[in-house]
Formats: sequence, structure tokens, C-alpha cells
Amino acid sequence: MYYEFGYKQDEIAKMEGISKAKVSRLLDKAHKEGIVEIKVVYSLQSIDELADTLREYFDLKKVYVVPVTVNHPDAILNDLGRAVSNFLGEIVKDGDVIGVSWGTTLHFVVKHLEEYPAENIRVVQLNGGVTKNYLSTQSTTIMERFVQAFHAVPYMLPVPAIVDSIDLARALVADSNVKQSLDLGREARIALLGIGRVSEESILVKAGYFKHEEYDELLKNGSVGDICSRYFRLDGSIADDELNQRTVGITLDDLSAKEYTIGVANGEEKAEAIIGALRGKYINTLFIDEVSAQKCLELLNITK
Repeated sequence: MYYEFGYKQDEIAKMEGISKAKVSRLLDKAHKEGIVEIKVVYSLQSIDELADTLREYFDLKKVYVVPVTVNHPDAILNDLGRAVSNFLGEIVKDGDVIGVSWGTTLHFVVKHLEEYPAENIRVVQLNGGVTKNYLSTQSTTIMERFVQAFHAVPYMLPVPAIVDSIDLARALVADSNVKQSLDLGREARIALLGIGRVSEESILVKAGYFKHEEYDELLKNGSVGDICSRYFRLDGSIADDELNQRTVGITLDDLSAKEYTIGVANGEEKAEAIIGALRGKYINTLFIDEVSAQKCLELLNITK
């Protein structure tokens, strides 16, 4: 009577011989029990002017700027996730290899993946995701969702993202199973990755990859962000060559050569990391939110 016929609560109360408060409680119960579902539908159009400015400035293939309709991190990440999943549905072709990183942002992308009609898809993990403590990078969950969505064959990289020595990194890369995944990662036509920032809140820090003094040194070297666990400066250069050589996964140079290297990020605190990634030409397709796009333009002294 309320949702389908449009009666007011006091009208229903009178018709049914119950109190208006009971009508309200029954409606609330119906919602909580799933008898009634409420869905908010709003436009998910890119902020074209911001997107065009960034695309032209960095000579990118595509930029999608999600409007901040609700200023809440999860709402923004959900909108980014929907936009990226829609884009993947447009570009993935039969026989494709899709390279995938891990992290919080990509967790929101896979929430919105649907089943896609493409055939003979392979999905490969681009960087190691085994942690040194209880914290999960969610790399397995992310890979599983891609496999389900594309009916794909998975190629995992079950090694740490960063190891203790260059010699150990070289030994791991030489292992036949690891080498197979890395070779396939280089072959991938599409790469999807989050853009991380240098912060104590970083998954790599929380996962135990850095001692406090090591992370301080990374900051002193001018690092602003990471892609696939490889750190870079604001100008796009590698922040620490020794650390880079201890990192197991696809290199940033390999990412630059792909047809679609899709970077996803949100929040103005990641603006420097986004700019560094773009200056290094590590990505050619960018999905960000309105606030981070505006902050990037501010730091670049660009007026739109």
C-alpha cells in the first residue's frame, strides 16, 4: 500500500486499524528483511572538462573523472569501481591477457565486475602479494573475482612483493613458475592497477615490508607513490634503485608498453602519486575522482 499504491502512513494506519508508529515499524522491518529493496540511481558521467584537461596535458589515451556526488571514501570508490568495470567490458577481447595488481582500490573494482562474454581469457597477477604478517593484500580475492567474471585461467604470483636481498629477488624471478607469470604479465594487453601513496597507512607498510627507518629513508629519497610495489618520485623517476631490484613483479617500464595500462586512484592525498605516475608514463588510462583531479590541476598550476 505504501510503496506500490502511494498511500501515506497515516492513511494506512486508519485503513488497517493500527497506529501510525506500527506502520512505520512494519515498513522498516520489510526493508531490513529484504521484502522491500531501495536502490539509489544517479548519473555516473565523467566530469568532462577536468578529464579533458588532464588527458591533453599528459597525452593520455583516456581519463575518466568520477563526480563526487556523496563525499564519502567508500561511495567514491564504489563509483570508480563501477566506471572501471564498465570500461573493461568495452575493451576486453577474446584471447586477451589481463594483468592485475592488488590493493584497496581494486577490491572496489572487482565488487562491480559482471560476467563478460569474452572467451579464452587469461588473468595474471602483476606483483607479489604474500605478506609478512596477518594482513591480507586481498590479491587472491581480486584474482578470483576476475576469473569468475571472465571465465578466465588464473596465473598467480605467490611470492612476497619485496624481499630482503637483490640475490633472493633474482632467484625467485628465475623460478619457472614465477617466470611464467612474469612473462605472461609482460605479454598482457591490458593492465589494471591501483596508484598508492607513500604513507604509514599503506598496505605495504602495514603488511610488514618496511622497518620504520627504511620507510623514513624512502621519504628522504623523495618518493611520493608506488605502482605494483615499485616506488617513484614526483618527476616519475625510481625513488630507490636497490629497493626496486628487491621487488618481485612486473617493472614500470613493462607497464609503459601496454595498449591499456589503467591506473585507478581516489582522494586529494594521492594527487602527487598520480602526477608522478603520469610523468613517468607508467599509465596511459586514468580513473580518478573529481577531488583528486582538481588537486592534481592545482599542483600543476593548471587553470581549466
